[in-house]
Amino acid sequence: MTSSDPLVEVSDLAVEFHTPRGLVRAVDGVSFQVGRGEILGVVGESGSGKSVTSLAILGLLERPSGRITRGSIRFDGQVISNLDERKLRRLRGDRMSMIFQDPLTSLNPYLTIEEQLVEVLEFHRGTPRAEARQRCLELLTQVGISEPAERLKSHPHQLSGGMRQRVCIAMALLCDPSLLIADEPTTMLDVTIQAQILELVRSLRKTREMSILFITHDLGVISELCDRVIVMYAGRVVEEAPTAELLRNPKHPYTEALLESTPRLDTPHGGVLRPIPGLPPRLGTAPVTECTFAPRCRHVRPQCREGEPRLLPLEGTTRSRRCIAPPEEIGAD
Repeated sequence: MTSSDPLVEVSDLAVEFHTPRGLVRAVDGVSFQVGRGEILGVVGESGSGKSVTSLAILGLLERPSGRITRGSIRFDGQVISNLDERKLRRLRGDRMSMIFQDPLTSLNPYLTIEEQLVEVLEFHRGTPRAEARQRCLELLTQVGISEPAERLKSHPHQLSGGMRQRVCIAMALLCDPSLLIADEPTTMLDVTIQAQILELVRSLRKTREMSILFITHDLGVISELCDRVIVMYAGRVVEEAPTAELLRNPKHPYTEALLESTPRLDTPHGGVLRPIPGLPPRLGTAPVTECTFAPRCRHVRPQCREGEPRLLPLEGTTRSRRCIAPPEEIGAD
């Protein structure tokens, strides 16, 4: 499923936040690897822990309310989950980079685009300003921004939402990172620009052997881009599989329900959407006494109320799932 020497290893990760309503465990026992040159997709409903996991990898959890309480994160063989802020700052934007969903959270409204992009190269690489400016022009052109020299003079509010997002993508790529984390980077773009960005991501993986952790709610994007997928629910990984196998034949009831709630024409029910009943559970720190998906699951059985299933390999496959229902009962070839 991944190389014997993965770039990223997340092991038994747990993240908690202090909130006005008490302690919330947003991520609970998450483990996965990202191979070198691999695109790993992460999918799930809002609140499933996708973005929190990515922020934990980069050391960007909001402090002091958020913290890693268990597990470890390795990057290129080095444990980074306990690095101090100074060392993490050197990694972020250089060897690890992130594209956020909302570009307004990434761009400084008081600085021009040129000032913000050039600063990245000056801080991480010590690149002279003239050379850094040329590099910025090249990348802005790559991500589909016309008249890049003029855009460099602009402030973020002078650009459209889609153009701001493309600036953020260029910023994330300036230092040729080994790991790119993309948190729903195409949500604000129209279909044509989205296709261009996805093609750019594919080419980056090929030409630079970049590893990509791609977070999205769009299963269509997952199908076009990712080698493998992990599905998250209520802060846990519930299924992991190669992309084509997971989309064709899901083996966890939540994955099955996600696919049935997504517009598709190649389904037995003729493309009719089937919403997932109920709501995700409210996260806390109380011991889990049943499968977290049981209240919404149509495959539920008495044993599901006896505790949370473990994430286990599916015999004879390169996939795993967190479910006790017979595999043949879920999905269909």
